[in-house]
Amino acid sequence: MSKQNLVLPFLLFIFLLAVSTYPENAYPQDKKPDYLKSGITNLKEENYEEAIADLKKAREEDPNSSVAAYFLGIAYKKVQDYKEAKHHLNDAITLKPAVKEGVVELADTFYQLGELEDALKTLEIAEREDISPAQTVFLKGLVLLKTRKNLEAIEAFKKAKSLDEKLSRSADYQIGIANLQEGKLSEAREVFKEVVVRDPNADIAQFANQYINAIAKRLKEERPFRVTLGIQYMYDDNVLLKPSDSAAAGDITGEGDSVGVATLRAEYVPKLTGPWGMKLQYSLYYNIHEDLKTHDIQSHTAALIPSYNFKDSSISLLTSYNYTLVDDFKYVHSVTVLPQYSFVINQNQFAQAFVRYQFKDFLKKAINSDENRDSNDYAVGGSWFYLFAENKGFLNLRYEFNKENTDGKNWEYHGNKFSAGFLYPVMEKLKLNIGLEAYLQKYEETHTAFDKKRKDETYTFNTMLSYTIYEDIDIQAQYSHIKSNSNITVYDYDRNIVSIGIEARF
Repeated sequence: MSKQNLVLPFLLFIFLLAVSTYPENAYPQDKKPDYLKSGITNLKEENYEEAIADLKKAREEDPNSSVAAYFLGIAYKKVQDYKEAKHHLNDAITLKPAVKEGVVELADTFYQLGELEDALKTLEIAEREDISPAQTVFLKGLVLLKTRKNLEAIEAFKKAKSLDEKLSRSADYQIGIANLQEGKLSEAREVFKEVVVRDPNADIAQFANQYINAIAKRLKEERPFRVTLGIQYMYDDNVLLKPSDSAAAGDITGEGDSVGVATLRAEYVPKLTGPWGMKLQYSLYYNIHEDLKTHDIQSHTAALIPSYNFKDSSISLLTSYNYTLVDDFKYVHSVTVLPQYSFVINQNQFAQAFVRYQFKDFLKKAINSDENRDSNDYAVGGSWFYLFAENKGFLNLRYEFNKENTDGKNWEYHGNKFSAGFLYPVMEKLKLNIGLEAYLQKYEETHTAFDKKRKDETYTFNTMLSYTIYEDIDIQAQYSHIKSNSNITVYDYDRNIVSIGIEARF
């Protein structure tokens, strides 16, 4: 065999041997996916679901990667899954090496979850380690604002502005909200105006404008002096309370009459700091009958109402004096003391409980001692309110028990009063008000003239339509029906009252 023939098989043998023993990684294989890199890329491109999927795999591959934990926490924040974000961001700042940017992000996550104490503790770390100073102090202001530490929040937002001018607009907006929560309405309005002037077309400027309008309305409502005037024409078909029973009515005629009514209510509500409140009030009711002049009424009431406000409740103490004339003659004066406790049940409901004492002194001498109506009246009761239609409408249920001890035995009684009220905003300027009342009275003594214990049941239905023709001027149309059932026929009657009028508030 020739040498050439021997060399070829030998070379083939060497090649095959080399192939069989060559390392596997000497040949290119499919490259292993880099889930961390692709997750970060998807996060930057706002493909949040894909980013979460990639970064979860990155964490599975390397549970000790603080970087993977940080970016997965950020991805969860982007989809507002703050509970998951909290877990991963906490890992980001505790694993080694810690991602310092995760400290502020974790604090913000605590803030979003309402875990405000943890947010403040985490922000203390950020402040101590000088991590994103402007962002840190701004976020601290938000947390303080949420905890109602308004003055501290304002200082934080001012500091944030000084550290980063780019935060000025947002910081001013939050300063406005802090002043609003602090009750400094004028200061808040001025700050919001600055936000609008800085960039009228920005979204935040639109929100600031809404606050400016709301503050203007609230300032008007909270002005210290308030006056309400009302004028009505009224027709009352039973001014004389003519009995329904014809035998008891006898020859009574002309019981119906036209009536002009004027009302005035003036209030002074000083602006007090802290939880205290005060209201001074004077009201006048004056009616003039066309024919039955002897039934003209003039009634004056002055009241003082101090109050104290808690977080979700308040107490008040009404003390009032009333002086009433009938036919220009002194008729009665009275003193009323009414402590009341009001408390919030939830966002749409609140309730009130009260006790009342009233002293009445009738200035016209009674025809005999049994008809003397001078009295001490004691009452206890409560009411419940349900608000709807953005607090523009409500349903009210009320109960009251009272005991009136009179000097004359014919007027001493105890009573149970049940009432319901309903206010419904039919349209923006049109409101419907409906009221129902049942008053059940049992008199304590046998009536000296009728030789029986008197029992009265008085039912009242009232409805009113009110239409705002101008900002603080309403036209009102009202109808009332009163039905009094009594076991003594002279006290049994029906009464209908219709009225139309105008009310103005200043």
